[in-house]
Amino acid sequence: MTAQDHGILIPTAQMFQELRQLHDEVKSVRTGLMGLTEGRTDHENRIRSLERRVWTASGAATVLGAGAGILAQFLLR
Repeated sequence: MTAQDHGILIPTAQMFQELRQLHDEVKSVRTGLMGLTEGRTDHENRIRSLERRVWTASGAATVLGAGAGILAQFLLR
């Protein structure tokens, strides 16, 4: 290594340009993540709605099954 070797010099304008590009990329990623969060909320609402329907259907099936059992007892006597 010589006494003249001071490493790499990066001009201030180039550093500013790189910093602006990084800022724009981070902004883009943030916007994408916000879109994913909104999609997740909608997805959770749809799952809750589906679960509500499944539990309602299973409750109705239980009541119908019990009613059918009682009716079968009366018909078989």
